[in-house]
Amino acid sequence: MKKVEQDKAQKFEASEQEALFNTFKISRRVAEDIAGCMDETGRQELEAWLQESDEHKTIFQDIKDELITRPRTWPYSGEQVECQLMMFHQRRAKVSRRSVGWWRYVAVFILLLGIAGGIHWRVAKQDVMNTPIQMAQGYAVLVLSNGEKVMLQDSLGSVSEEPSVDIQVSDQMISYKNERERVREQTYNRLVVPRGGEFKVELADGTRVWLNAQSELRYPVQFIGNQRVVYLKGEGYFEVTSNEEKPFIVRTLSDVEVKVLGTRFNVSAYEDDADVTTTLAEGSVEVTVGGESIRIVPNEQLVFDKKRHTSLLREVNASVYSAWKDGNFCFENQRLEQIMEQLKRWYEIEVFYAREEVKNCRFTGDLKKYDNFEKIVKMIEEVAGVKININGNSIIIGAK
Repeated sequence: MKKVEQDKAQKFEASEQEALFNTFKISRRVAEDIAGCMDETGRQELEAWLQESDEHKTIFQDIKDELITRPRTWPYSGEQVECQLMMFHQRRAKVSRRSVGWWRYVAVFILLLGIAGGIHWRVAKQDVMNTPIQMAQGYAVLVLSNGEKVMLQDSLGSVSEEPSVDIQVSDQMISYKNERERVREQTYNRLVVPRGGEFKVELADGTRVWLNAQSELRYPVQFIGNQRVVYLKGEGYFEVTSNEEKPFIVRTLSDVEVKVLGTRFNVSAYEDDADVTTTLAEGSVEVTVGGESIRIVPNEQLVFDKKRHTSLLREVNASVYSAWKDGNFCFENQRLEQIMEQLKRWYEIEVFYAREEVKNCRFTGDLKKYDNFEKIVKMIEEVAGVKININGNSIIIGAK
């Protein structure tokens, strides 16, 4: 008897879930109707749903009235729709069969989210469906000591507004040379590299720094005192000119400090990344985190977990982590979510995941930074075993 009751309960819950997902599917049709971009197939599907019950007609009219009368106050973006739907998927298995009222509430809630997201996605789709994914565009910006901003282009030649040094711009690099006069007070410039960009800077001591997309470097126009200190946001590869009397120090927002005399290394310290990584290619560096100093040698990497405040020292192939400066994306057993975050810094894309576990798929391979984006997608699909759909600038990743 108990088994019969369990079977009935399971069938009842399954029917409730099916009804819920049908409601979400229909919500996209409602969105198309409100947005004025519905095709004949969608019209027929919506009409059939409306004819099923008076309750459907009431829900449709109430929501339509709400959206039309207060369109500017609608709070949900397409990304929020995805997050809410993912949370619902995770929780639905825990719902008791007695929670029928809760199921109905969720159905209406999902319907509302679907309409909000559907209007956004459908209207955008009309304009960008056939547009290939583009690399982000933008010029690096030099912020001078007086706050003035200079757009850096190869044709610029020189920057004369900084009084104490000669600043030359050529071949995607800015150079500080031929100091005009010694200064007593240290003044700073700031190099800001946008999404989809990259730039090099040769500092006054001859040190060269490659800056990756969405990165900033703050540095003195002349180094004064017994240290050479620069401040990094984002990612930079450093070739430091040796000077035993003046250690070179890279400081990040996460209180990670890298101290060197003369060496080659990569630091990745993006604000929205979970870790700060220091990877040594040549020489030796001393990384200080929370008062603790750790010395690393070539082909070692120190990973600092910003949330847990823990450090992990591991052996790596250092060239993998500096390949970006030579025009390559190089990944070694990296999580798909981490890879897509890097690609987002170069391409005009938004990334969505159909399932949470897809984020943890692993990928190893080399990709050309300036390749057609669809070619990059195909390689990731084949190696990581996922399915990637492109809809305008939206990338939807699911399991195969």
